[in-house]
Amino acid sequence: MSKVTSATRRRPLRALLLAAVGALALAGCSVSSSNSSSSAASSAPATSSSTSGSSSSASTKITVAIVPKLLGLSVFEANVKGAEQVASGLNESIDYTASVDASGPDQAAVIMGLVHSNHPPQVIAYSANDPTSEVPALEAAAKAGIKVIGFDSDVTASARSYFIQDTAYPAMAQSLINAVVAKFGSKGTIGILSSTPDATVQNAWIDAMRTYVTQKYPNLKIGPIGYGQSNQAISQTQATNLINSNPDLLALIPIDGDAVPGALAAVEALGKAGKIGVFGIGDPNPNQKYFANGSLTGLFLWNEVQEGELIAYVARDIYDGTMPAAGGSFTAGSLGTFTVSNSPAPGTIIFSAPLEFTKANYLQYNF
Repeated sequence: MSKVTSATRRRPLRALLLAAVGALALAGCSVSSSNSSSSAASSAPATSSSTSGSSSSASTKITVAIVPKLLGLSVFEANVKGAEQVASGLNESIDYTASVDASGPDQAAVIMGLVHSNHPPQVIAYSANDPTSEVPALEAAAKAGIKVIGFDSDVTASARSYFIQDTAYPAMAQSLINAVVAKFGSKGTIGILSSTPDATVQNAWIDAMRTYVTQKYPNLKIGPIGYGQSNQAISQTQATNLINSNPDLLALIPIDGDAVPGALAAVEALGKAGKIGVFGIGDPNPNQKYFANGSLTGLFLWNEVQEGELIAYVARDIYDGTMPAAGGSFTAGSLGTFTVSNSPAPGTIIFSAPLEFTKANYLQYNF
C-alpha cells in the first residue's frame, strides 16, 4: 500500500498561497461563472450503464487530492485514513492538503495551488467552507482536466461532477430533535452551535430541524445560533453566551466537530451538566471523557473512515469513466452498492443513515 508522507498529507496554507495567489487572480478573470454552460458540460456526470464497479486492478495510478475545510479536524483525518486504507488496491495515491483556517477564499487558493502545481492531481475531492468561494478554483480544475467531486459540504452543483452527502439532511435533523424531546420534553428553546454562517451542510441541517420542529413540535423553538469558526475555544464562548441569554434553554445542538467539546466545556463550567442537554454531530474520540462522565447526552454522525473509503472508490470510477448518471448505481468494494440521485442536488450520493454513538458503543469507533 502506498504511504503518503506527512509532509505531503498536510501542506500548510502559506506555501500554497505563495504559489497560488497569482493564479487565483488570473482564474477570476478567465474562468466563467458557476452557471456557465462550459463548466456544466465539463463536470456533468457521465452517462454510462446503470451499474458500475470499482476496479481493484486499475492500470493507471492516479493522485487524489483531498481538500477539506481545514487541517486538523478529526473527522477529516478519519476520511483521509479511510481513503488511504483502500488506495493501494485502487492504484491511488492520497494527497491530503488544506488551509489552516476555515476560510472559503483560503481553500480556493489551496485548490488553485494544486491546479497549477508541477504535478497536479487527477482528482480533487473537497469539503467546502461555503457554496461559492471555491467555485472558480474548482471550475479551473475541471478546465485543466482534473475530475472534481465533493463530500460532506457542497458547492454550486455545476462546479463538480458528484457529491457524497453524509446523510439525508431530514434524517439527521429528526434524529437530533427526537433525542432532545425524549430526554427533555417538547417545550422550550434549543440553541444551535455551527461553524460559520455560510457553512453549506450545517445550514441544511438547521433548515431541516426548523422544518421538522414546525411540523411536529410546535412548542419547541430552534433559537439563537452561535458560530464557533470550527474552534473549540470560540465555540465554548458562543455556548456560554447562548446559555446565559436563554433561561428556557433545554439543550444545545453543536453541529460542528469542534463545537461539541466546546459546548460541553461551557455546560460543565456553568454547572449546567445534566440540566441542559448536549446533543451533537461529531466523532467519538475527542468526546470520550464526556461519554465516560455522562455529560454528553447524545452524539450522531456517520462512519467517517468508511466515508473516506467511498471517496477513494468514487475518485477511481470517475477517472475511469465508469460512474453512472442519476438513477444508476455502482459498487464500492465491501461498502456495498450506492445510487446516484439528482436530489437534493444533481449527482448526489447519500453515504449512510445517521449513526448514533452512545456510552455503550463509542469505544467501537476509532475516529
